[in-house]
Amino acid sequence: MFEQVMTGTVIAATATALVRLGLRRHALCHVDVAQLLMGLGMIAMYLAPSPLLAAPFVAFGCWLGFRAARTRTSSFLHHAIGSLAMAYMFAGQQTGPAGTPLIAAGHHHGPVTVAAQTPGLVLPLLAWALMSYCALAAGFAATDLVRTPPPRARSVIELVLSASMAHMFLAML
Repeated sequence: MFEQVMTGTVIAATATALVRLGLRRHALCHVDVAQLLMGLGMIAMYLAPSPLLAAPFVAFGCWLGFRAARTRTSSFLHHAIGSLAMAYMFAGQQTGPAGTPLIAAGHHHGPVTVAAQTPGLVLPLLAWALMSYCALAAGFAATDLVRTPPPRARSVIELVLSASMAHMFLAML
């Protein structure tokens, strides 16, 4: 039941991010694009998991990292880490038997399997660090919900996506 609720909230957050981009009157903001891409990536993990889907997240994460270094803005860095975390999740996936033992990651994104001995992709310390980072990001987004003025949709989307990522990493471990 929990898995279905998490999936539903990710779909709702992604739809909200898409609507926010459609209603935008100003230039695109990297935060809105990052949230939409992350939500679409989580939905893709549920529908058609493939390690090849890591490529757009690597490209976007590198671009955000470059922007973070150039502008010294923590928001760019935060979303670069999130994008690269999604790339890590996609790169560590296998959708069928590959000759090595597989571990079923029963998180809310369906029956994705993660290779138990994939060289360089399943690094438990990195997964723990990313899980902790996503949990902290969800906590910071949650504090935005208790502040005045009332929370913005962006904070709710961030809370849902960060909490879902933390849950996915925890299930993967």
